[in-house]
Amino acid sequence: MAYDVNTLKDRAQCLTAKASLEAELDGYQNRDQNLAYQDRREGRTGASNASRLATATDRVNYLNDQLARPDLSDADRNRYTDQLLTANYQKARLQNRTADSGGAAAFLADVDSDQIDAQVALLSGAITAVQARHDALPA
Repeated sequence: MAYDVNTLKDRAQCLTAKASLEAELDGYQNRDQNLAYQDRREGRTGASNASRLATATDRVNYLNDQLARPDLSDADRNRYTDQLLTANYQKARLQNRTADSGGAAAFLADVDSDQIDAQVALLSGAITAVQARHDALPA
């Protein structure tokens, strides 16, 4: 323990310290809740991107199959070729989004989450220690 609650000389100091610690704890708990919300949101987004990528890949495969048909008219060939350009572009964009997840951003988010957990534990312990000091001091 890096702090010494014995530096708190009376109950009023304990109450002041406890109120300040609780306010700081509220801030870290709020950050923790925001990160949890963001994780849930990104999970939904990740699932959505994976689903959209699968759909885009299916579309590219379908269009390639259509273009491989020997009995295709020139008008249909031009139409499928144009559609394939768009489908390949959409597929590439979704692949880039999927590839961008993780890496440094994910690592730093993990570090931030661990930092918040450590701060919550430290502040909770300090609040408990201050309350014990408060209760041990004469009224």
